[in-house]
Amino acid sequence: MSAPLAIVGVSLGHRHENTAIAVTERTYLPTGERFTAPAKPRQALEAREAVSVEYRVRHLERQPSRYSAVAQRIPEIIHEIGRDVLLVVDVSATGSPVYSLIMGELISSLSEARGPTGIRFKHCPVSVTGIAGGVSRSPDVGLLVPRRDLISTSQILFDAGQLKIAEALDLAGALRDELLAFRPKATKPDDLEGWREGKDDDLVLAVACGVWAAERFLKRHDSVPAGSLGAA
Repeated sequence: MSAPLAIVGVSLGHRHENTAIAVTERTYLPTGERFTAPAKPRQALEAREAVSVEYRVRHLERQPSRYSAVAQRIPEIIHEIGRDVLLVVDVSATGSPVYSLIMGELISSLSEARGPTGIRFKHCPVSVTGIAGGVSRSPDVGLLVPRRDLISTSQILFDAGQLKIAEALDLAGALRDELLAFRPKATKPDDLEGWREGKDDDLVLAVACGVWAAERFLKRHDSVPAGSLGAA
């Protein structure tokens, strides 16, 4: 099976707040349950093994919101990853201009790299709202995502043991505390200013944006050919 997918989640802050960047890997783990099923398109039976999804937080960083520096840092991280990436940016504090700056720096960095990088990326801007309900789309601020839905996705996975945080990370304890302490906050339906409840919500939002997008938009596997997971 292919290597784990790297998800880069970014929670941009106002100029007087922190910006957080998280790298989370999405991978599949065998459950030990094996069965036979038709193998399309031949429809011959093959051995299959049920799998479950797991998210592993591999990198966390927090820095002042100097947007030009953030825009330069994100390509550095993606080059260090060196493979396909899903980039999800919380633009609640900034709107589209900073997102455009980030995308410009990333595209320029990849095009100017010496030799083929082999890196492909998908990207998505999101804005966090205070209301419950469905996801909508805005041409100015990307996908409008209810704050409660965004965070609860990560909390459910964390409680189930499917969202894991590398213990060696300096900010691992801070992220764990944010996940455990995060509470829904009632705001006005169109309120994008209160998307952060506290000054230290940046890490959990960076991770949550990426995990939420992966859960919502990426194809989920129920099983794989038996033995194909290998060292994934």
